[in-house]
Amino acid sequence: MERVMRVTSTAVMRDDGKLIKVVQKRGQLFICAHGCCCGKTERGFASVPEDLYHQEWERRKLRNKVHLTFSACLGPCSLANVALLIFDGTSTWFHSLNTTEQIRALYDYLEARLLADVPLPQILQECVFDGFLPAERTAELPAPAC
Repeated sequence: MERVMRVTSTAVMRDDGKLIKVVQKRGQLFICAHGCCCGKTERGFASVPEDLYHQEWERRKLRNKVHLTFSACLGPCSLANVALLIFDGTSTWFHSLNTTEQIRALYDYLEARLLADVPLPQILQECVFDGFLPAERTAELPAPAC
């Protein structure tokens, strides 16, 4: 039995009075491709295969499920070829996504996640890092000076 995904949307009124239906997606995949290090082969970093990311996204018909964004710097620059996946409200950071196998594994994972809660494959687990300070650690930070 194939699971049917229902596309949901929300209506938003623009400033010009036009009512727009915004498709609600399950996630967004940000690819650092236009920053100071990611894809800069002249600086010794691996290239970012933007065409492959886009082709896989199109081939798998993810447009109304997971948005694809090529961006400038996501940081941290020392890791290079960084990606951020926000899926069902959870952020997962990846570094060193340099190979065709890694990128296809990422899309395989996305397709599987649309159907069920599945673990990251090993090839991607090796690329995960914490991009933000965990919530439980924020209490350790000093209060900002006003």
